[in-house]
Amino acid sequence: MNNQDDLRHYAIEVKPIGAVCNLRCEYCYYLGKGSGNAAGHSLMTDEVLETYIRQVIDIHGQYAEIEFAWHGGEPTMASIPFFERAMALQQKYGEGRRMLNTLQTNGTLLTDDWCKFFRDHNFRIGLSIDGPEHLHNIYRKDAHGEETFSRTMHGLELLLKHGVEFNTLTTVNAANAIHAAQVYHFLREFSNYMQFLPVVESLPHNGNGNVALPPGIYSNQPRNLAPFTVPAEAYGKFLCTILDEWSRHDVGRKFVQVIEAAIGNLTRRPAGLCVHEAVCGHCGVIEKNGDLYRCDRYVFPEYRVGNILKAPLYDMMETNRKFGEYKLDSLPSVCLHCDVADLCFGGCPKDRLDERMTLNGPERRNYLCPGYHMFFNYFKQRIPKIIKL
Repeated sequence: MNNQDDLRHYAIEVKPIGAVCNLRCEYCYYLGKGSGNAAGHSLMTDEVLETYIRQVIDIHGQYAEIEFAWHGGEPTMASIPFFERAMALQQKYGEGRRMLNTLQTNGTLLTDDWCKFFRDHNFRIGLSIDGPEHLHNIYRKDAHGEETFSRTMHGLELLLKHGVEFNTLTTVNAANAIHAAQVYHFLREFSNYMQFLPVVESLPHNGNGNVALPPGIYSNQPRNLAPFTVPAEAYGKFLCTILDEWSRHDVGRKFVQVIEAAIGNLTRRPAGLCVHEAVCGHCGVIEKNGDLYRCDRYVFPEYRVGNILKAPLYDMMETNRKFGEYKLDSLPSVCLHCDVADLCFGGCPKDRLDERMTLNGPERRNYLCPGYHMFFNYFKQRIPKIIKL
């Protein structure tokens, strides 16, 4: 085994309770996803849990840090005893390996007991919050239509109280995109690590589900954008403003994922953000019944790979190469002549909604292309004046 094999790493999300969630965020792309036994209100069985942990450890290189990324839905609905079993299994199969547990939560169900558990097991938490109260509450309501900001902030306060490491994940949507400075200054009061996720979804043609099958190998149908989708140029302006506010107040103190990824690409280091890397395909998703899908944004029957109870995880992930290379193979010709292609890499294939006819036939450009072009050009101009590369 050579050093490269020893450091082999995968980023595989797991959905211990599937898409089940106590919230009904209007822009949610996951509610109702999964297939067969993955749907409905039930918990991952101990058999699937043990198989998942054992196989994830097995496929990583000897010296790689192994990440267990718990997502949903709302993964805290799986209960503390479930995660205690998971920790015991990690100890059983890990044999001293370096391991990291991350968990994405809406924060509304957090308690002192949860936060003590996170602290004791060194969890890194991702907290979903869309900005100050009047912006957060527009789309993030619970199953009864009630606003959730106060409950999310209570969960945040508990994380701070117990010293749990966390980052914030903020969607950039049709409502908050024009309030970038306000969102940033709200978040910087308590968050040292910020992620900004653009909301780009199209409506299903048949009326089934919340969002349509993304463009890709199995679908290139015309698209009608969902009303909560962020306007492309508004997203670019949002990121430019975030860069300005970060540069004025927080260089070396706060970390913004898209800025760190752009610095990585500019200096020829791994970006750490699949959206802005040349290829993808190393970020599979395991549903609660053991089904493996090619990507979190592609949990549709067409992109089901297999089941970890019936096939080795390593073999299934190896088949994901074609899916990952599709991102580069389907790059539109306009990207080949773009001055920020080495920072953008065409964005996520799920957002290639803008179909145009070229000499080579129809191509699909990323819907966010005008915003990406605006931000990455501004980034290239500004960043040398901000930090020494």
